[in-house]
Amino acid sequence: MEANKRVTGPLLGFLTLIFSFIAIASWVFQARLVFWICLLLALVSLAIFARLRFADFMNFFISRQARYGANVALSIVGVIGILVFINAIVIRQFDKQIDLTKLQLYTLSEQTKTVLRDLKKEIQVIAFFSDDTSQSAARAKDILELYQRETDFITFTFKNPYIDLQLSNKYQLRYDGTIIFDSEDRHEKVTTVEEQKFTSAILKLIRDETKKVYFLVGHQEHGINDFNNDGYSEVRTELENQNYAAFPLSLLTEPDIPGDCELLVIAGPRTALTANEIGIVGKYLRRSGKLFLMLDPSDTAAEDVNRGLVRLMRRWGIAIGNDLVIDETQFVPLFGPKAPVPGFELHEITRAMRDPVAFPVTRSVTPIADRASNLSVKSLAKTVGGTDDSWGEKQRDTDGTFSGSFTYTPGADTPPPVSVAVAAEQKVDQNSDIDASRGPTRIVVFGDSDFAANAAFREANRDLFLSTINWLTLEEDLIAIRPIDLQGQTLRQMRIHDTRLVQITSVFLIPSIVFIAGLMVWWHRRKGEDA
Repeated sequence: MEANKRVTGPLLGFLTLIFSFIAIASWVFQARLVFWICLLLALVSLAIFARLRFADFMNFFISRQARYGANVALSIVGVIGILVFINAIVIRQFDKQIDLTKLQLYTLSEQTKTVLRDLKKEIQVIAFFSDDTSQSAARAKDILELYQRETDFITFTFKNPYIDLQLSNKYQLRYDGTIIFDSEDRHEKVTTVEEQKFTSAILKLIRDETKKVYFLVGHQEHGINDFNNDGYSEVRTELENQNYAAFPLSLLTEPDIPGDCELLVIAGPRTALTANEIGIVGKYLRRSGKLFLMLDPSDTAAEDVNRGLVRLMRRWGIAIGNDLVIDETQFVPLFGPKAPVPGFELHEITRAMRDPVAFPVTRSVTPIADRASNLSVKSLAKTVGGTDDSWGEKQRDTDGTFSGSFTYTPGADTPPPVSVAVAAEQKVDQNSDIDASRGPTRIVVFGDSDFAANAAFREANRDLFLSTINWLTLEEDLIAIRPIDLQGQTLRQMRIHDTRLVQITSVFLIPSIVFIAGLMVWWHRRKGEDA
C-alpha cells in the first residue's frame, strides 16, 4: 500500500501540473469550456495528491525551501510595489517620453506643438474606422495621443461608420478612415493620417478670418446662385462649409479685383471677356493673385471665344488647346468617349484623391516647356490611353463643329497622353516690389467646368474641386510638415496561420519541452535514489 502511494502521489502531482498548464493555455485562447474542465481536473488531482501524501504536503509548507521561497516571493512583490509607486510619481510629476524610433514616429513637430500650446478652444476628434486594429487606425491613435499629451483641449474617440450610422449621416461620411475635427460651430474632415493634415484642420477651426472667393460673372459662367443642374450652388454651399465666403464679381462694372480677394474663379465663360477684363486679371496675377480657370472646349465654332484668356495663360507657361479630348479606353458610358476619366499625376492637389473623376467635355491643357525659371508648371491629370485610344481631336466639319466619328490623325491631333489640367506657381522674388506676404502667384487651369456643376458635384468631383481651392488659397501651406514615409519600414503583416504558429510555439511547444526535460531529470534522479 505504501509503495502504491509512493508511485500514485507523484503521478497525481504531475497530472495537476499538466491540467493546470492546459487550463491556463485554454484561458489564453478563450476556450472557456476546456478551461473549466481542466481546472476542475487539476483541483481534483491536487486534492487526491494532498490526501495520499498529506505528510509530505504539509512538510512542504513548513520546510526550509518553502520559507526561502516565500521570502523571495515577498521580496519580489515588495520591489515591484516600490517600482510601481515610483513610476506613478514620475508619471504625475514628469510626464515625459523618449522617441527612439528612426523616423521619429512618436514626436510632434515644433510647428504643431506651437499650435497646440496656443489652443484655447475645445476640439473633439472622431475617427471613423471600421477596423480599429488596422495600420491606419493604429497610426491615427498614436498621433492623436501625442496631440492629447500637449493640450487638454483635444479629446478623441474611435467610431465604426457602419455601426454609428447617426454620426456617419451627421458628418456625411463617404470614406472609411475619415477623421472629423469638430468644434462648436464647424468641423473639418481629414482622410489622410498625417500630422500635417491634422494640424491644418485644427488651424482652420481656430482661425477667425473667412477667406473670400470671387466668381466672375457676365459671360454666361456657371452661377453660384444657380440651383439648376448646370449651376454652381453646390459649390457655394461646400465652400461655406469649409469656412470660405463666395461672392459674384463683374469686371464689367468693377474697375479692379477687390483687395480682399483670396481667389478668383472663372468657371466656363461662354462669351469673350473684354480686353479691359483680361488686363485686370493679368494685373491681379502679377501682384501674387490666385486664379482657378475652367475653360470648356469650343465645340460650336472653330474660333475660340476665350482666346484672350488662352493668350494670357501662355504668358504663365500654360498652353490651352482648341481641341476636344477623346479617350476610348476609360470613359463614362453615359457620356461616351468625349467624357474621359484621366489618371492623376503626383501633386499636392491630387495626392489625397482616391477615386477617378470624369470630365464630361474637356480640352487639352498642357505645360509649356519654354517658360521662366521661377515658374513651376505641372500637369495634374492625363489620359490613360495610348496611340489610337486617346488624343485631342482638332479636325472639324466645315461649320466648325466636331463630327460624330473621331479618328486620331498623327501630326494634326494632340498626341497621347493628353493633359487636361495644369497647376502653375511662380515664386515671389525677394528683391521685387511685390508684397511677399501674399505668397506666390498660383494658377490652376482645367479644360472642363461641367465636372463641378450641381449635376456632377458628388464625391470625387467635390474632393478634386476643394483640394484645388485649398491649394490655391495656400491652405495646404499652413503647416509645412514633411509626411513620414512608412514604405519599406513596416514588416509584412502576419497571416492567420503565422499567428497560430507563434501562439502554439510560445504557449505549448516551448513550455512542453521544458516540462519534459524536467520530468526526465526527475526520473533519472529517482532511479539513482532507488539504486
